[in-house]
Amino acid sequence: MIDGNPVIDIQHHFIPREALQFVGKTPEHDFTVGLRKYRKAYETISDANVHLAYMDGAGIDTAILSMGPYSSNGYDFCRACNDGFSQVIKRHEARFKGMIQVYPHDGQKNEDEIRRGVEELGLWGIALVSSYGETTIDSKLIYPLYEMAIKYDMPVFVHPPVRVDLWGGARYELYHRVSREYDLTKSFVELLYGVLPRFPQLKIVMSHFGGGLNALKGRLLAWHCPEEFPISQEERNCGRSVYEAKELGLFDDFESRLKNVLFDSAGYGGWLPVIRSAFETLGPDHVCFGTDYPYELSKPLYTRRVIEEVNQLPIPDDDKEKFFHGNVDKIFPD
Repeated sequence: MIDGNPVIDIQHHFIPREALQFVGKTPEHDFTVGLRKYRKAYETISDANVHLAYMDGAGIDTAILSMGPYSSNGYDFCRACNDGFSQVIKRHEARFKGMIQVYPHDGQKNEDEIRRGVEELGLWGIALVSSYGETTIDSKLIYPLYEMAIKYDMPVFVHPPVRVDLWGGARYELYHRVSREYDLTKSFVELLYGVLPRFPQLKIVMSHFGGGLNALKGRLLAWHCPEEFPISQEERNCGRSVYEAKELGLFDDFESRLKNVLFDSAGYGGWLPVIRSAFETLGPDHVCFGTDYPYELSKPLYTRRVIEEVNQLPIPDDDKEKFFHGNVDKIFPD
């Protein structure tokens, strides 16, 4: 709570103890590496009381639980996660909400699990990853998940994968420092042109400001020219000034595609210049607060400082309310 307004953390990672037994080496990634490398985080990730103490110290009222990056451990892991999330939510219904974990390659099981997640477990939203090995976010394999999200009028949350084999690999820890963000930005473009035209009513939450889209959005706007847009071939094959994009109607076309898209603020250590710029470039109706707990903003003192600094920005109070809870309230109802 800050100045009487609730604070919702939309990117809050939690692995129920029952699900840890299913974390292992898969064809896509050896997930035990993370368990060892980030040992301190995983010592507390399964303890709801530790999460609550962190939230109380940081000033966070509600955390939305997910663990999409680990969903490639398969159906048993996802099902155990969903069961564990539901148990924690029932014990602390005012403090936690949870998303449904699925692995696209599990096929028909996913539809049944999503139905169970909503109708029996009290979960809401589908946690996805920007890519699953060679499977991209615009793959037809994932279409049934989008259809289920639309059926229940709930969002999908897109988080980068934790694979090491992303562009650059382990050299200088590129996979960790920048490659995940590249994969996230790439998935946003795939959603923009490959998914939203087919599922225009789909609600999407992109983690980490979509991999830094508060800067890259200008690049996308300059080159935005969908195939169906009425423009000459000569004008089509080039970038252009944003002023020209506005005159041609391309700017408005781009923005219209983002009407149901949110971007969370996790992934940048709470650096205020990045968050501040997102209000202008992505828009106050499209940004929300996230911590990436327990990996990034993991200490209450610094998380509270981020919240307080955002609250002191010279922007309308209504925009701050949207960022801290209002935009998320619209897609994660009580």
